[in-house]
Amino acid sequence: MAKSSFLLTTVTIVMFISSAISQSPVQNFLSCLSHDSQASEVTYTPNNTSFSTILNMKIRNKRFKTATTPKPLAIITAKDASHVQATIKCAKSNNIQIRIRSGGHDFEGFSYVSDVPFVIIDLFNINSVDINLQDKTAWVGSGATLGKIYYNIAKKNSTLAFPSGVCFSLGAGGHFSGGGYGNMMRKFGLSVDNIIDANIVDASGNILDRKSMGEDLFWAIRGGGGASFGVILSWKLKLVQVPPQVTIFNVKRNVNEGATDVVYRWQLIAPKLHKDLFIRLQPNIAQIGKERKKVVQVSFIGQFLGTIERLLPLMSESFPELGLNKSDCISMPWVNTTLFWYNQPIGTPLEVLLDEPKESQSIYFKSQSDYVKRPISKEVIESIWKRMIEGETLFMQWNPYGGRMEEILPSETPFPHRAGNLFKIQYLNYWSDESSESIERHVNFSRSFHEFMTPYVSNSPREAFLNYRDADIGANHPSNTTKIDIARTYGSKYFKGNFERLVSVKTKVDPENLFRYEQSIPTRTY
Repeated sequence: MAKSSFLLTTVTIVMFISSAISQSPVQNFLSCLSHDSQASEVTYTPNNTSFSTILNMKIRNKRFKTATTPKPLAIITAKDASHVQATIKCAKSNNIQIRIRSGGHDFEGFSYVSDVPFVIIDLFNINSVDINLQDKTAWVGSGATLGKIYYNIAKKNSTLAFPSGVCFSLGAGGHFSGGGYGNMMRKFGLSVDNIIDANIVDASGNILDRKSMGEDLFWAIRGGGGASFGVILSWKLKLVQVPPQVTIFNVKRNVNEGATDVVYRWQLIAPKLHKDLFIRLQPNIAQIGKERKKVVQVSFIGQFLGTIERLLPLMSESFPELGLNKSDCISMPWVNTTLFWYNQPIGTPLEVLLDEPKESQSIYFKSQSDYVKRPISKEVIESIWKRMIEGETLFMQWNPYGGRMEEILPSETPFPHRAGNLFKIQYLNYWSDESSESIERHVNFSRSFHEFMTPYVSNSPREAFLNYRDADIGANHPSNTTKIDIARTYGSKYFKGNFERLVSVKTKVDPENLFRYEQSIPTRTY
């Protein structure tokens, strides 16, 4: 009888081991998560009817929303830190990679697409915004949109603000960890220059604040891309003081009406203007006349942290070529300007800041960036307009430097693009035709336009902005190139001399390289 019992026990153990071996890593991952019932409740797999809805509602670039786009094994819509901790533990034990998403505006889809088995930690539910008026700070969840942050600040105090992006549907997590670039950077610097604390879940599942994570890691996540180091749950912002009334304007000039001369002059004076004044230059294609002739139209979009009465003498003295008139200007509280910058009609209710973008609003696009250190000649500017018309759908945003950006050392945060820049260019190519031929044509045009600009922008390295991801950087390399050398290719462009320090921090806090993606910070042994 004892022998039979022994045989039965042995058979049971063998069956259990065989069953465990036969389970796939994702089954083991889901089984691991099931031990945390709360994490299971916020987990979606392709078997869930809501899976596609959850996946697609945060995809802004339709290039990565096709039937052939690789899909995650699961999406964990974390509602608190415990869900993040459980996901890290279970992914780590089953060798499944993690992608971290907050707003989904990732230009190349790195936060929700990969060619390896992966799961998504989606932070859109971790979106609280808590304002402390006494010390003029705010704790915000990584899933909070900039619109929600702006709305909540203004509801508490109309003369407090935060320097950040003009696209208010951006999620705080990715935007802040990449730098956070906005129209008050000449006055106050970037978002990361005004972040004073954060909460992060590291590779061991520990929840750390600035004190417990240490200054090296806190330095790294403010511009080095948080997804290389952990899952950032929340950020503490130091709010800034703005006047009760802020002035905005949008003056349009066509190239056939002398806009090129004004653009050339803008390059010389925009970085030297008063810190309170930010003028973005936006060339795009317009159609004029009965013949609907295509021309380049340049918008000079400005924001002045003050009244119209203060602005007009400054413009007359520094930039008379634009011909700014009082009728071009509108004064409003700062929070209302965030709607203007998002192309909302004047008078739009502030509650629009709380709207979540609809899935139907996504579009096909390719975007890249450059930094300009020397003025571009009028002849070259004219050739730029010609190429834009050839491409039909590409437009640009030229964002001026100077002011506070020149005062902050390039090593103070991982974001290195400080003094020495006249302006930053963002290239944006949007289209709606979803045929593969159209996608290929538009992407190739974007690449050829970027190549055309090579002689007129920064070099050695040709700098690029991390928040404007470009998968082309480091993509073409000899087959024998090591991974660390590939990383140095994009790392030198995004971070310049700060890259090696980022690698050191990464090696220390995540030596097994759990948090990685296609353009992440590598470890020394990567």
